[in-house]
Amino acid sequence: MGPDSFRKILQMIVASTRASRTLSTKEFRHLANKIGNLERPFLKEFFPRWIESCGCPIMRLGISYNKRRNLVELAVSRGCTAKADPGSDSHVNGDIQEGATGWPGMMSVRVHETDGVYDHPILPMAGEALQVVELQCHSKLAAKRFQKTKKGSKPDGSDDNVDASTQENRTSMDSPLLWIRVDPEMEYLAEIHFHQPIQMWINQLEKDKDVISQSQAIAVLEKLPQLSFAVINALNNFLNDTKAFWRVRVEAAYALAVTASEETDLAGLLHLVKFYKSRRFDTDIGLPRPNDFHDIPEYFVLEAIPHAVALVRSSDKSSPRQAIEFILQLLKYNDNNGNVYSDVYWLAAMVQAIGEVEFGQQGIGLLSSLLKRIDRLLQFDNFMPGYNGVLTVSCIRALARIAERVSSSICLDRICELIAPFRSMDKPWKVRIEASRVLLDLELHHKGLDAALLLFLKYTDEERSLRVGLLHLLSSKKAYNNVLLRHNVFCILQIAAGSQLEFWSIYMVI
Repeated sequence: MGPDSFRKILQMIVASTRASRTLSTKEFRHLANKIGNLERPFLKEFFPRWIESCGCPIMRLGISYNKRRNLVELAVSRGCTAKADPGSDSHVNGDIQEGATGWPGMMSVRVHETDGVYDHPILPMAGEALQVVELQCHSKLAAKRFQKTKKGSKPDGSDDNVDASTQENRTSMDSPLLWIRVDPEMEYLAEIHFHQPIQMWINQLEKDKDVISQSQAIAVLEKLPQLSFAVINALNNFLNDTKAFWRVRVEAAYALAVTASEETDLAGLLHLVKFYKSRRFDTDIGLPRPNDFHDIPEYFVLEAIPHAVALVRSSDKSSPRQAIEFILQLLKYNDNNGNVYSDVYWLAAMVQAIGEVEFGQQGIGLLSSLLKRIDRLLQFDNFMPGYNGVLTVSCIRALARIAERVSSSICLDRICELIAPFRSMDKPWKVRIEASRVLLDLELHHKGLDAALLLFLKYTDEERSLRVGLLHLLSSKKAYNNVLLRHNVFCILQIAAGSQLEFWSIYMVI
């Protein structure tokens, strides 16, 4: 079709002349034929396969290396996103279930071996749903000296005392495979679940230069049920690699936070703190240096570290005390003197990290210090307003999250009194909206839905722009798809207009 024709179709769909603003599959098919200049045989094949029957493919794959034949055995299970409809034709549903109705072409498998990279476009997208495909390896292993079996080991050379990660490392060392990628060029709109040894995922993270491949490896490594120090070290090494793309380094930082546990002695947390201090702390005095944001990619990576540290949890699901102390230290000694860039987003990210903290018995003693820092930042942003009230919005949001999590330790009325002044008309509109939203959330959380609705009605009397927002909400897609929301918004508008609730009793009867 091409981008120009597709853009014309989109412009016609969202044109103001269209009253309903809706689009059916049949209508889109007609536009594709009329404007996109697509041939009818293509449309006749595309829509039944990708939309009306199968949907998108779901691939589940696993590998096994055959050392004697020097090849990879790839087990493939192919499914689809479409679900069987009991009311539709049974023949079509049978094809979907059995995988007989497939997709055109062959999916490529890229094998990274010790001697090079080889593409194998041999994964059929049609035919049998369960298949075993053989991929011949081009690299060969060097002959190894025979090692005498240890005492207490099994006759086949295996050992019960060897953990799973060591066994997988040994398996990867006994093959010429470094790592494997399925559909590396993303030619298919498919959901792929691929299983390979942990060491091969580590190799993919460390040696592949494709950012998509690196991100996929991180997503797999952080979800492993049993973590090894090899995985944590690989994530840490990638975080410290300045040549890597900064967004993927941020993903590695969050993966270190997820993998930090007491089973690994909170190694992920220690790596995060060590990385930050190596970049931002003065080694002589042990305190943060003044801000310097000239290195933009490094800025975004360092900005994510406090938030990642706040996500670390101990065995009781609370934040470790050293994590809270680290964030408090960053707020306390933040110095932007001499920096040509504003630190408003930098501080907002730190305050957002406070909102992610879970206060346990060890960290509850630091709550008052954190609240004082937030109060000080609110006063500072009020005295010297930053861009668009970004810092104030983050402070209000953090206060609300803290109030919801430790409502038994702090006075809710005190938090509401602190936030209420930010609803005044002299504040930026984003600050007013966030303050109103937070106060409504707190009212709903502690006093229930009726109290929150009464408070909202009070806000509509005080600020008429909320009525305009209600009208936009009433005409939005969210209200169109939610009957209860549409009814309640209409009733609120009736109350705001001073009329009687004509439809309330009807709805209650229904």
